[in-house]
Amino acid sequence: MSNRNSQILIGSILLDLNRWGNPKTPSYEVSDWTDRFREAGFDGMELWEYHATLCSDIEREKLLSSNFPATIYNTYCDFDDPSADARQHAAEMIDLFGSVGVKFNVGKDPALRDTYLNNLRAWREQVPQTCTLLCECHPGTIVEDPDDARAFFDDLSVEGWEIIVHCFIPEMDILKRWFDLFGPKVTHAHTQLRDENSNVHLLNDHPERAQTALDLMAEYKFTGSITVEFSKGTREPGENMNDLWTAAKADLSFLRAHV
Repeated sequence: MSNRNSQILIGSILLDLNRWGNPKTPSYEVSDWTDRFREAGFDGMELWEYHATLCSDIEREKLLSSNFPATIYNTYCDFDDPSADARQHAAEMIDLFGSVGVKFNVGKDPALRDTYLNNLRAWREQVPQTCTLLCECHPGTIVEDPDDARAFFDDLSVEGWEIIVHCFIPEMDILKRWFDLFGPKVTHAHTQLRDENSNVHLLNDHPERAQTALDLMAEYKFTGSITVEFSKGTREPGENMNDLWTAAKADLSFLRAHV
């Protein structure tokens, strides 16, 4: 975890206008942006899997030679039995990029809980030991509830995993629950400050709400990494990369001033 201490990353997914498209077709090449990411002051990136896999060999080589680290690899491999090849491929890409963390999601089917546990144990052996498994306990998965997640990881019985929180959710009691149950195992955070209509705002538009969350994290001695995941302009009419990039830099400035 020390490799990520206090780092602020840019999620490459933030700028991709096809992030929720199906099938996945990335809308830009990340190598065109790595210099800008570095110059803006980001420490590294959380690399959206499809930016590394659904690209040309030339683009992949550019990413690998950019000297801007893919600190966290953001994978969407499933943990059911038919997804074994996808998990193996993700492990190989993590090794290729030298990522020190990998964001993953446990599946959605409660009936497959034991299958997920078994396959996650096996994946821990496949993924380089220098890489921490970072669970995004996402809504819709069997670990979205903090208590369910705690029981799941107690049953996992292997090390090398840690927890991601969405730190600017409105429900501070839920954020507190994650820290109460997992403590120092919470080592990464995703930022997206949404309103009740799921519109994403700048942190500086709601500074008190953002500061409340950051203060809570500081109380629990959080010193982990943070990814600027989504920001103002996401899914808005006329969504475009320039506005998204401006917003990402504004959120970075807020975090640098307040973390």
